Amino acid sequence: MSETLSKIRSTGWHRIFVILLLALMVAGAESCKSTGKMSKKERKAAIENAKQQLQPIISGTSTLSYDEQKRVVDGVMDKNLNDPVLNEMIIQAQKKLQDMAADQMQKLSQRIDVARAKLYDMLLNKDNKSADELEADLNAIKRENLHDSEIDGLIGRVEKKISDMRSGGAESLPLKAQLENAFTTIANSAKTGNMTQSESTIGKTLQLFSSDDVPVLIIISREGSTVDYDKPTTIRRYLNLLKDTKTSRNNVDAIMTDDEGKIKGLDLIKK
Repeated sequence: MSETLSKIRSTGWHRIFVILLLALMVAGAESCKSTGKMSKKERKAAIENAKQQLQPIISGTSTLSYDEQKRVVDGVMDKNLNDPVLNEMIIQAQKKLQDMAADQMQKLSQRIDVARAKLYDMLLNKDNKSADELEADLNAIKRENLHDSEIDGLIGRVEKKISDMRSGGAESLPLKAQLENAFTTIANSAKTGNMTQSESTIGKTLQLFSSDDVPVLIIISREGSTVDYDKPTTIRRYLNLLKDTKTSRNNVDAIMTDDEGKIKGLDLIKK
């Protein structure tokens, strides 16, 4: 044992101890760096850099997208630099991002409203557009990528309408023509004794209206802005009248629709 100790002393044990101590100091320094600690100079530079990143966002002059600006602000926050001026700038940048998000939501809502109105117009096809024209209008709305469930549902309905138009289905006709054809079918079916078809047509026609009690006004005469109406009725009563009298004496003059494209008011005029 004494021989072993003598050999250790002869190799300069104190030199080995110094080397181990230096190694521990270096490892400690590396550990400080890895945990995010920095010198005063490094911290000052990091704070100035963060301020420069935030200033365009606060002033509204940044050319970055909303998502990119948000990543910049989040990155500055993650550094935890804890500088009073920088902290205030972070708050201002977050407020700016909130305003941007609210503005984007408002613009998206407006775009959705416009698209909804256009899609309902396509379903009614008051302008009597061709299937190709409707498809071109529909594709323009699709390209907006609105990601709204109601808009997606309306797009599906318009796509079906376009398909029906190309296959020659009844829905290919403008709404005015659909109504007038239904009136004639109800009256003629009743006249020939085919009450089943007359009742079936009444049921299908009522589906175009928001309710069975939608008001129907029949124009008796019109001179300039002066209009005289017959006694008001409802759509169900009017359709039953067609069946009972077995004749259709009126054409469609005006159609009023609700936000869902259903008819909420109908003006007729004597043929």
